[in-house]
Amino acid sequence: MHRVYEQEDVLPKSLKVIEDWRSGHIGDWVRADDECVIEVLRRGQMLRSKGKNKVREYIGTCTGTFPIGPNVKMDTSKRVNIYSFSGSKQAEDILLDRTSLSKTEQVFVLYLSLGMKPEEAYLKAYPTKNIRYAKEKSGSLIKTKRVRTAMKEELKPLFKELGMDETYVLKGIKNEAETADKPDTRLKALFKLSDIMDLEDKNQTTVTQISGAVFKGFEDNVLEEIKRPKKLKGE
Repeated sequence: MHRVYEQEDVLPKSLKVIEDWRSGHIGDWVRADDECVIEVLRRGQMLRSKGKNKVREYIGTCTGTFPIGPNVKMDTSKRVNIYSFSGSKQAEDILLDRTSLSKTEQVFVLYLSLGMKPEEAYLKAYPTKNIRYAKEKSGSLIKTKRVRTAMKEELKPLFKELGMDETYVLKGIKNEAETADKPDTRLKALFKLSDIMDLEDKNQTTVTQISGAVFKGFEDNVLEEIKRPKKLKGE
């Protein structure tokens, strides 16, 4: 348990308080901008991708994490996520909500496009050998919009070579709706067509919008078919 001393609290006589919290180090008690006194639990540096100053220092307490700067205000109200500058999102939420791929995620997508299973691609791209961890994290990644979008772009040439486009998919669903042996299969196909026609702009409907399935890698026979050179006419 960590204590936060409010303005009206009587401080222990042995407690030395640093008035400028920006000067505090781990173990120091500092005065926040809301006049409360709190202990510094973390202090460190992080690299910034933008700006003149590539290194940014921060201080962490039991209520939040704050970048050190002349215009930054530190208070002692408890954040949802005490390890984030924003304080409002958990690390997992930030991972899921991010829109651009990191360099490591780009490698992950590349391995996926080569037909690897998600956990195998994760083990190749990330510095871990823990299979259980790789399954959990890769499962989260392939659900993100940025990874699904990148996969679609990576797979476009293969889909084109195989003659698989939006028309191909729609014809397949239509065929199932008309010729499937089981009534429930025909009904599911009709529902799928109904969703496409009612919920999507007809001019913008794409294969990825049609399917909610998660890409899990190509089967070996599909990869072999892609790699096999086509015979030219007259051979």
